[in-house]
Amino acid sequence: MNRLIGWIASIIILAGVLAGCSETPVAVTPEASKIEGEGWPRTIKDASDNGVVLEKRPERIAVLHPLYLDYFFALDTPPIASTSAAEALEKFATLQPYAESADIIDLGSDSANLEKIIAAQPDVIVTFKGSVDTIYDELNKIAPVILIDYTDTWEKTTMLLAEVVGKEKLAEETIKETQEMIVKTKEQLSTLENKTFALLRVDSKANFNAQGSKNTMYYNQTSGFGLSAPKGYPEGGESLSLEGLSDMNPDYIIIQHDIDVAKAALKEKESSKVWNSLEAVKNNHVLIFDNSLNSASILAVRLASEYFLKLAEQ
Repeated sequence: MNRLIGWIASIIILAGVLAGCSETPVAVTPEASKIEGEGWPRTIKDASDNGVVLEKRPERIAVLHPLYLDYFFALDTPPIASTSAAEALEKFATLQPYAESADIIDLGSDSANLEKIIAAQPDVIVTFKGSVDTIYDELNKIAPVILIDYTDTWEKTTMLLAEVVGKEKLAEETIKETQEMIVKTKEQLSTLENKTFALLRVDSKANFNAQGSKNTMYYNQTSGFGLSAPKGYPEGGESLSLEGLSDMNPDYIIIQHDIDVAKAALKEKESSKVWNSLEAVKNNHVLIFDNSLNSASILAVRLASEYFLKLAEQ
């Protein structure tokens, strides 16, 4: 299976049928994109035990998981290097608006490739807590390492990384704008308030797994899109049989996975009577959202918002 699928799946606590819904990057005003004040040196309170001291604003940022590209593009500060940069820029729907202009060193698929990281000459290294335990000390000899708690909300992660690059004002504005997008989307989706949605992923045998209503902000009634889960849809991630999915019989099925993998899974189900009996299938309400939306980054939330707005307009 595509390496990126495994990487995204590994951090979930949590363009298909609606391809082309978004080609617009996060709006950044010239004023907001300026570096805000001095404030250096500063201590970044990351997920490490003691925080990280940055003597000056870093100019060369390396990320050891491609999902963090989303945050830095949203902050108008593209990293100079990333693991699997080329593949992410090619495949992530969240990054398509930036793909042509991005100039990012590809560090390969192994976050422990110290030789490539050294060659990139980063001023700071960003990754998530628990991913580099065995090489943490070695990485710190190259550059300060910022560890992120991947269970944090997209808002908190955005603000943390904004502190790293001195873009707190831009982060606050973009977070506010994104939250307003969520509210607007939820209001528009009220036209579908009596409809149920099953959010699924695909396993290695083309079977479906429920994301779980507690594992994604899509179902969150307070800070998310407020989707209604079908009766029997689990709170946690769980494998589903076609019969189990039939018992739920959702009005909409959203497969949030690698596009090609999702399409192959759907094709494999074409001859199934159980599959074809589902309301979502009969009404052509089976949607594919790009795999990168599983990151729950600020760009993923914005793109999902646009997808759902399109859906509400149909």
